Amino acid sequence: MNKKLIVIVNGAGTNGAELKSLYKRLSSNEDYFVYYPGYMPGMFVGDYFPKAKVKDFIRFVENTIEMMNEKFSDVHLIGYSLGASTASVLASRCKKISKVVLISPVLKNPNFRKFFTGVAKSLSAATDLTRVQRVFFSEFIRRFQLIPKIELFHAELYLRYAKKHIKNITQKLLIVETLKDEVVKKSAIDWIIGRVETTDIDRYEINSSHFLFFDKENRNQIIDKIDQFLKED
Repeated sequence: MNKKLIVIVNGAGTNGAELKSLYKRLSSNEDYFVYYPGYMPGMFVGDYFPKAKVKDFIRFVENTIEMMNEKFSDVHLIGYSLGASTASVLASRCKKISKVVLISPVLKNPNFRKFFTGVAKSLSAATDLTRVQRVFFSEFIRRFQLIPKIELFHAELYLRYAKKHIKNITQKLLIVETLKDEVVKKSAIDWIIGRVETTDIDRYEINSSHFLFFDKENRNQIIDKIDQFLKED
């Protein structure tokens, strides 16, 4: 198969809506075959957050690597939020991948209490959110508050497993840093850059929140940047 494979891995606590605009842009390129799984461990299904342990994420990784090893001319990888942790595991395990994009990457154990507080403050302080954005933020907070603590513990265990792979990332790397992020701080991005093996790193800053794909002002700018990065030699 002569096409390039683009794998997009979304974060936890989502139904995949955030990255649909990115998926549509990349899918419009006839040189790409874009794989964007509709479900992976940690995603919301209806009103539920299905149980997901490290073994479930590992199974997802193994299945995705099997696809990557098909006859594609090249493989590029995009990971958003917690999906960046899965992307780091994939990048360390499959050297057929030539480029990696980490967007608002959650690779260190987040303080969930601070995260909830940050999201709530962003929601209450914002004056320019659309109705859809407000519904999403409110629903996101409501659902996460209902997640049993044991499930958050399993997510933290997975992060401990995944971050061991960061040092093995050798590919050309784009990190999208959201400056108003409620969970990923500058120090976390510094930590990633200090641990990856590659020195070919593009650290791209944008004045937005962790949920930047619901930010109309910045969404297209990010998509343009990712599209350009993937097309570069």
